[in-house]
Amino acid sequence: MLLMGWFGFQTRKCFVWTGHSKRSTTFHGTGQSINNMGQQNSGFVVEIASPRLGRFQAVPQKDPDESNQEWRITVNPAAELVGSPRLKALIDRLYHHQKLWTIYDAKQIQSALQCMDPTSELLLPLLTVLSNATAFPGNQIIMREFRITHRVVDMLPESKHWPRSKRVILLQCIANMAVSSESREVIHGAIAHIIPRLASDDEMEVVVTMQALTNLSIVINKDDIPKFVPVIPHCLNRLWVRGEVNLNALRLLVNISCCPDMVPFMLGNKSVSGLLRILDTDREEVLTRAVTWILCTTSAVDALHLTYDRISQHNLDPFHNPSHTLYFSLYGPKGRDELEIQTRQLAAHQNPDIAKKAIRLLETLVNVPPFLAAGSHLNRL
Repeated sequence: MLLMGWFGFQTRKCFVWTGHSKRSTTFHGTGQSINNMGQQNSGFVVEIASPRLGRFQAVPQKDPDESNQEWRITVNPAAELVGSPRLKALIDRLYHHQKLWTIYDAKQIQSALQCMDPTSELLLPLLTVLSNATAFPGNQIIMREFRITHRVVDMLPESKHWPRSKRVILLQCIANMAVSSESREVIHGAIAHIIPRLASDDEMEVVVTMQALTNLSIVINKDDIPKFVPVIPHCLNRLWVRGEVNLNALRLLVNISCCPDMVPFMLGNKSVSGLLRILDTDREEVLTRAVTWILCTTSAVDALHLTYDRISQHNLDPFHNPSHTLYFSLYGPKGRDELEIQTRQLAAHQNPDIAKKAIRLLETLVNVPPFLAAGSHLNRL
């Protein structure tokens, strides 16, 4: 039986909470019962419910004897750090003066993260310091060694109820940590908790979420494919924002298209109106990524010999209409003609990287078979 209560340290009395009242119970020695509690063995575990500060450790107890009275409840000493001038001084030093952490700094931050309440006013500056520190590979190593990276990942599920500023900075920490390949292995388990943030009404939260997923999708293994499939419609829906190409969504689509096994899922998604307008821009950072995305996608179609027959199982349209898919927008009769015209123009672009990729795209398009005539998919009915 678990007794919930506070035990005295110098007496043999125990105050046991029952309902809304409290009563005193006295121990009588090994093997005897406890008054007012019925027949009971003398071995039990004491647990403390909802301590105000810190975390109490559940310590196996026994009936105290005269020779050894060291039975006691252990309090987490890190509780003293939270809200203390020492922690404030540490945050100030790491934010303004010191970029590389010491082992002592890491231990202090790890202790603070373990017991800090989400409502604490120091949580936001502490996470800001953590986010900034990830820019240095040495700090990332220390974070993993002292399980700070693990702790940040563990905080993610509960953070959905936090205020906006704290939610965003925690996601930013994860996005920055994911730059490191070693840290990505720790963070990969949190992808399922990151993706729902793409549906947030807060634009900044969506942007940081896309940054985190972009860094996590640098390498997509076969086991990761089911995790990233739900990301695709969010990226396509946000490809255009207020008439401008969303660079964050485009970056993520490039990474997804670099995994050939992801391409059939992507091509089966609902297309975007005016998709190929992404190639009609003066912004080279957008144009480079747009050509790269279509080139990687087309290369996968060529390498895997993809046709609509193999894409159709991933068609998300309720009526399975092929003309609503991304595949049709790129390789359907009208879309393909427009794509070839714009790609020929880009082959003469002044940026050699864009021109080279445009030429490769034209060469690869030759190997993609023409899309079947409209209505031919009904022949199987």
